[in-house]
Amino acid sequence: MRPTPTQRASTSRRRTSTTTGTPTTDRARRVAGLLVLTTLALAACGGGPDPSGQAGPAATSTTATATTDPATTSTTAAAAAAAWPTRTRHGPGRRQPPDGPSAKLAAVRTASHQGYDRVVFEFEGAKVPAYRIGYVREIPLGETDDQFLTLRGDAFLQLTVQGTASDDYRPGTQTMPDKLTPALPQVRQLGLAEDFEGVVRVGIGLDHRAGFRVLELRDPVRVVVDVAA
Repeated sequence: MRPTPTQRASTSRRRTSTTTGTPTTDRARRVAGLLVLTTLALAACGGGPDPSGQAGPAATSTTATATTDPATTSTTAAAAAAAWPTRTRHGPGRRQPPDGPSAKLAAVRTASHQGYDRVVFEFEGAKVPAYRIGYVREIPLGETDDQFLTLRGDAFLQLTVQGTASDDYRPGTQTMPDKLTPALPQVRQLGLAEDFEGVVRVGIGLDHRAGFRVLELRDPVRVVVDVAA
């Protein structure tokens, strides 16, 4: 009898995977790639967080500031001064002086500005006194008819202020000197022509005849005369 062949036991073992968890699919790989590209794009634009977790620098904006050309401003001021009239001006209050001065001429100041020279008459009092200012040929001294105030310049303004005085009727208290000579292009010299019974007259010698304006200011009380240069 032929012997029955013996069945050979299989020595091969089923190969098992050594990887744990769910295997990565192609779709997962594509999603991960898109996330990486998005992160890189945001980083390049500066909109994403930096590696330290801090927010990226904020975008800055530049605002243009309008500037004014000083030459244009000076030209405008000079043109405005050139248009001032030359007519006589009157201030507020009574035209005739009272029995005595109600205000005192406290100070006289001068200054040069673009296009004009300025003379400031400051008063101690509650309101602007009555005044008159205009061009004259000659400026009499006091009440005389044959003596005149001599000033530098080729044109003369006379300011007459009523109800005021330039001193306290005591020696050394006069606030307006007999002559005041500022180093200005237009206003050459000022002089006190009269200070009597509540009337003060001041002459202003100018380099040439030109338009002027008068400003009435308060706190303190002032009469400002601007003469075009």
